[in-house]
Amino acid sequence: MEIQEIILVAERNAKLTAIIQDTGGEYGNITKRPAVIVMPGGAYWNCSDREAEPVGLAFAKAGYQVFILRYAVGEHRGWPYPLDEYEQTMELIAEKQEEWHVLTDRIAVIGFSAGGHLAACAATAAEHRPAAVILGYAALNREISDLCQPGMLYPVEEVDDQTPPCFLFAARDDNVVDISSTLQFEQALWEKKIQFESHIYAFGQHGFSTAEPSVNTNQICSRVPHWVPDSIAWLSDIFGTLTPDGMSEPVCNPKVSGDREEMLSADCTYSHLRNQTGPASAVLKDVFAQLDAGIAAQYGPASEVLKGFLKNFRLRDLLKIAAVAQETTDMLDSALKQIPNQK
Repeated sequence: MEIQEIILVAERNAKLTAIIQDTGGEYGNITKRPAVIVMPGGAYWNCSDREAEPVGLAFAKAGYQVFILRYAVGEHRGWPYPLDEYEQTMELIAEKQEEWHVLTDRIAVIGFSAGGHLAACAATAAEHRPAAVILGYAALNREISDLCQPGMLYPVEEVDDQTPPCFLFAARDDNVVDISSTLQFEQALWEKKIQFESHIYAFGQHGFSTAEPSVNTNQICSRVPHWVPDSIAWLSDIFGTLTPDGMSEPVCNPKVSGDREEMLSADCTYSHLRNQTGPASAVLKDVFAQLDAGIAAQYGPASEVLKGFLKNFRLRDLLKIAAVAQETTDMLDSALKQIPNQK
């Protein structure tokens, strides 16, 4: 393992700490690793040490290359300096990807409180967006963002179709960043059909970091420390798992469905495809006729009610339930991918 410290912007005291693990040798066929960029909190007045290396080392243990971004704070915190420093970090990692053994398509950002605001801005508005985001008791809505620093972006209002999958955690009794911030962000993700997982713990207040006694003095419920292994497991679902043979395949799609992609696919939902016209309607006509006939035969008068419950099923899943051959599903998927999505 090698630790490097890189000065990003000397006059703003913005710096990056890189914790780089070896590859090959005892690590088998690992040639590159996924990475996390850790953004500590501190209300844009400081960067909390408790939310820096202690967090990064937990992910290093799971096999990640770790980059801790101490962005511009205090008198140098003017927006968009912190976001510019994130962009600089992503460009630096891309430039040094071979030296630092990084899988550049598997970089996640982890942010806490104000650092969570920055991480969410990276996910929703940056030029170089991460592939996944972990947000801890983050400042995400207009009210809390303005308390940190007026004039910044409001991540809740910036969520778009390109926002990556998100893992969120907070405590219900947070008395610094009200959980409405997290709940509103969840709602925005749901509306855009972005994959997410969320944990609102019964109590734990604000700023508990990894929740280990060495970094936390809050009274917390017993589940709060679970966010660390849970988020690592969630990243494995999104990225795949790092093993001595390399990365396994992901088991979770970044999007809940294909409804907001540029082209149609079998990953679009039943209701969305029902509303398509033109070439899509022609491709799907026989498929829907078969599905409707099957539902009617099995459920009779209740079939129309059942269709209401099926509206959020992906077409791929419905075809699987209907025992349609995988080859037929693949051919249909290929045909749909040639048709622009009428969003």
